[in-house]
Amino acid sequence: MHRQHPFLSPTGLVFTAVVLAILGVVYLRSGGQMFSPGPLAAVHADLEDCADCHQPLKTTQGELCMDCHTEMRDQLKNADGLHAFLEAPNQCRACHPDHRGADFDPRRFALTGFDHALAQFSLAKHTMRYDETPMECTDCHLGEDFIPEPAACQDCHAAADEPFMQEHAAAFGPACFDCHDGADWMENFSHDTTDFPLLSEHVSLTCAACHTADNFAHLTAAPAQCADCHTEPSIHAGLFASTCEDCHTPSGWSPATLDGTAFDHFTQTGFSLVRHAQNFDGTLLNCSACHTDNLNTVSMNTCLACHTPPAPEFMAQHTAEFGTACLDCHDGVDRMENFDHAALFMLDGAHASLDCTACHADHAFAGTPTACAGCHAEPEIHAGLFGLDCANCHATAAWRPAALTFHQFPLDHGGQGEIACATCHPVSFILYTCDTCHAPAEMTEQHDKEDIFNVLGRCTECHATGLKEAGDD
Repeated sequence: MHRQHPFLSPTGLVFTAVVLAILGVVYLRSGGQMFSPGPLAAVHADLEDCADCHQPLKTTQGELCMDCHTEMRDQLKNADGLHAFLEAPNQCRACHPDHRGADFDPRRFALTGFDHALAQFSLAKHTMRYDETPMECTDCHLGEDFIPEPAACQDCHAAADEPFMQEHAAAFGPACFDCHDGADWMENFSHDTTDFPLLSEHVSLTCAACHTADNFAHLTAAPAQCADCHTEPSIHAGLFASTCEDCHTPSGWSPATLDGTAFDHFTQTGFSLVRHAQNFDGTLLNCSACHTDNLNTVSMNTCLACHTPPAPEFMAQHTAEFGTACLDCHDGVDRMENFDHAALFMLDGAHASLDCTACHADHAFAGTPTACAGCHAEPEIHAGLFGLDCANCHATAAWRPAALTFHQFPLDHGGQGEIACATCHPVSFILYTCDTCHAPAEMTEQHDKEDIFNVLGRCTECHATGLKEAGDD
């Protein structure tokens, strides 16, 4: 007779079903406590349902932890705070286990074997107090949340050296951890290792002059562009790019440089700004007041537009007489204020009564010639004969009559009375020859006896006054 298996017998199956039913009721009524490995810590005593922390096959325990501890989720999201530096920040129970009784503190348990370097602050220099006693966590972590308090740093270090800490806090601010990591990485810090080395005027500045928010974290808190600290001067607002370093250096805002040379408006443009700092109404003149189109050109219309309203009658007469090429006469100093024409060209004789435009055609004053031939064409009657030194024969009183006013060589040379011009100047009055009276062969022979050679055509070099020998009276 075949014997039935006891677990598969009707009695066994009924018994199994009854047991499972009882367990299910107990599970439902206890909320899963029947599987609890022990009582929860006091900080979690308000949790009554195991599903608050355990939802197998649905989500991880770490995600459920952060549903309550939202500040931890924010730390991970923003990569900020201690938990952001952990290798497995979602494995909460690795550092904070529970079910060890009401007296168990999961937060303090995490300190057991904790590597403080993970908090970006080494304890290498913070194991002993100034009085040589061991440091405790509570020396720096004043609250139960273990967030370090900079006030604790200041109180501790001020007790050892209060004057230094007062000076240090004034220069760098109270955010100790921006510069100090306990190792200490800022101990031998040099600004030259950053993207902004301190040069010239910047060297003497205090740190707080640039790090105005008392924020030195990662050396990126301070502005690196000139315009971030230096407000753009109104004199060239909108005219130049924000790359101030193209014209200015840390050695000083002035003088600015242009193409590598210290810029001076008078030296490099010929126009001084001494009398053009302010407008007629007292407002500040900026570059665009004169350079309306670009910085390389100035339209004379801008001069007229500015100077005409205050003195319309004067400007009308002035432009009618001198034209509108203002920069031909004005350099801003002003060099033409006490202008004396005699300093450049004496206006006497027939020149005195001439209008300006007789010599300055089209009101062009710069570059006007001062030689007679610049205005008076050489007469055809002596073209090529007399040269262009007109003043030897002509005076400013009138072109005619001409008169020989200067002739170094005596006109009565030879003692026969005044000789004819053609005697010495047979071809041109700017060329001479002595061959008419003095035979070249004879002159060469006489000079050779005196060891004087190559004299032909060079007589006046030694006989400028017509005498027998140079220097004879």
